[in-house]
Amino acid sequence: MTFAFDNHAADVAAFFAPTSNASRVAGVDVDSSLYREHFQQANLKWVESYLSQVEDYAAGALFTHYQYRLKKGHKPSGVNTWLRHAVAKINEHAARFPLPLRMIANELNRASIARQWADAVTAIIQEHTLNFTQQVSARELLKAAMEPANRWGISPVLPVFKGSEATDAQLDMAASALARLQDPEWWKRQITKAWRRYTEHVAILVGKVRRGVSAYVSRRALQDHQERKRAGAAWLQTMYAINEELELEIPLAEAVKSSVSNPEIRRMELMVRMRGFEDLAEEQGLVGEFYTWTAPSKYHAWTVVDNRKKAKNGEKLENWVKTISNSKYQGYTPRETQAYLSAQWNKARAKLDRLGVRRFGFRVVEPHHDGTPHWHLLVFVHPSQRRLLRSVLRQYAIEHDREELGKKGYRARFDWKEIKSELGSATGYIAKYISKNIDGFKMDWDEESQEDAATSATAVGAWASLWNIRQFQQIGGPSVEVWRQLRRLRSATQNPIMEPARQAADRARWAEFVTAMGGIDAQRKDHLIKLAHIIQPAASKYGEDVARLFGLRTADITVSVNGITTGVMVGVSEIQTRHQGWTLSRTGLGERSELPSSGGSRAPWSSDNNCTEDQKPAGNDPLSRELAMLGLDEQDKERLLTGAVIEIDGLFISIRNGSLNTSRQRPGLWRPEDPVAIAEANEFAELEHERTRELAAQYRLQVAQLLDDGGSLKDWMAGIPEQHLPLALEQADALLDKIEREARRTQRAEPMYHEDDFED
Repeated sequence: MTFAFDNHAADVAAFFAPTSNASRVAGVDVDSSLYREHFQQANLKWVESYLSQVEDYAAGALFTHYQYRLKKGHKPSGVNTWLRHAVAKINEHAARFPLPLRMIANELNRASIARQWADAVTAIIQEHTLNFTQQVSARELLKAAMEPANRWGISPVLPVFKGSEATDAQLDMAASALARLQDPEWWKRQITKAWRRYTEHVAILVGKVRRGVSAYVSRRALQDHQERKRAGAAWLQTMYAINEELELEIPLAEAVKSSVSNPEIRRMELMVRMRGFEDLAEEQGLVGEFYTWTAPSKYHAWTVVDNRKKAKNGEKLENWVKTISNSKYQGYTPRETQAYLSAQWNKARAKLDRLGVRRFGFRVVEPHHDGTPHWHLLVFVHPSQRRLLRSVLRQYAIEHDREELGKKGYRARFDWKEIKSELGSATGYIAKYISKNIDGFKMDWDEESQEDAATSATAVGAWASLWNIRQFQQIGGPSVEVWRQLRRLRSATQNPIMEPARQAADRARWAEFVTAMGGIDAQRKDHLIKLAHIIQPAASKYGEDVARLFGLRTADITVSVNGITTGVMVGVSEIQTRHQGWTLSRTGLGERSELPSSGGSRAPWSSDNNCTEDQKPAGNDPLSRELAMLGLDEQDKERLLTGAVIEIDGLFISIRNGSLNTSRQRPGLWRPEDPVAIAEANEFAELEHERTRELAAQYRLQVAQLLDDGGSLKDWMAGIPEQHLPLALEQADALLDKIEREARRTQRAEPMYHEDDFED
């Protein structure tokens, strides 16, 4: 039989059990001032044990924020509840990985794991085909080979088998999928992508992605993105695009700069297209509507509380705006939120098609300060269908969790504005959203992030890249790629269909181009000009046909009488806009036969350099030897030389200014053991300074009372915690010095003799 006092005895024993004396938890320094009392030390012990459930990166981030909340004055019980919820969300996300996350925390481990899982797929295929001697149906073989990938939640593009017999196209797709599943590089890319998104999701959960700390993406993700961009730019500077047949060579960096990969060109092209749609709408008597579409509260990790109206005169307004954790948040990632918004849009689009609502325009996706995506749509529609369009979009925007909107109505989730020409153009209205999400052109300040617009644009780009979110999408209208190919044609053509479109594209007249393509209402399959490709069978790494863009082609334009085709007015014709035979090389055409074929400047093999020269083995290169001792090969060396940083078990390896550097601190980042954001660090310092002032005032008051009562200073000092003795002594000395100075001042002010000392 168990008695009640048995449980009490256990509680008492636990209370008096040795408490945690750890100076670090999850690699983060313990702030001893937060754990002076016995119950606080017991709480620290519980936290240390509880954080053992998650991997080190997440545990360190959680403990850093745990202490931050305690310093901000939150009750321990509330902070513990927050920690339980955060750990549960992280474990739910981590459960998607079939291995302990510490095994994929660095690049070398991910490469090794990728090889193992690729080999596992090969073993499965060999087992089912009896070492490639037995024929197996594509459906059965693909199902077995997908088992390892399913455990990771990743997948190549798979065929959809409908009938009992697979078509040639389905068999080709299945073969390509099997090739990917056996490729270690494909596995490494997928695992690396999953790891980066996991670490960013942890950063969102613990508050490292929000206004006032690091808007849109964490500092670590932004740093990684910028490093990859720098490495890519450095690689471009070393490469040439060459065409031996035409004797052409172009520095690859210049080719990229003149394409839509250049943010400035991308922004200008979007503005031209948007302006063209507006011109087309004015010609047809259509009106513009601007919509903002936001996901339900459960998708938002952090929310902004704006109390600036309560500020008094002279107070800083920014002190009245803060971000707080959203209690309704259910752990969704930005990619999952984007998928939700896309699904709702697809339902709305299908209903609009059924209702015959004709519309076109643009959609812009941008992040809230905590990385949660939301949509802006600029849509042109006939005035008679405006309310119907608005109603259908609102229906699907507030379809879920409608009760949370309460009496506020729907505008927190779905807001709309009517574009009025007297107040400005539709293009001007959306221009700031395009600029904000590309390069911050002509914008000084970003209200959402409370940062400089150019800085926030870089963070938005990192966000879109990390979560693979398409920022801009055209709604209706012809292909922009046809437009781009037409702009490559500098001379007139004899084709009566292509020439009007070419002239429109050459003069940057998007509205005229849309008309030349068959009009805004024409479906993609009915456009008069389409892209032309040259198919190279089984030319990809995975045995797929490669479609290389060749130019443009026009469709048949027929003449008909009473619905009966009587002839062809214009037949199918093609025009070349791209030269074939381009390759990439580190050397230009004039240098290829002159440079020695060794090291990183080795020219491609050709009839001019197929004789071998005396070459040093790679092992004689001092840099290669140093890298080999670190476990890195020549491929890693090439990446380091282009500016990349490689991490091996917490050791960061880089090449800067011609020197090989190894460090436990990531270049340009906060120390891994203390990755506190600048804003939080400043708040920590301010809070600590305030606590010190309060404690000093308390000690001065105690000393004053002690002197008034005639108490023992020695006994009082014995009761002061050891870590605060220097502060207590400092305050006691300061007070005694003050009393002594005042006594001397009083003594000097009194007269040496009193008038009563003298008699008449």
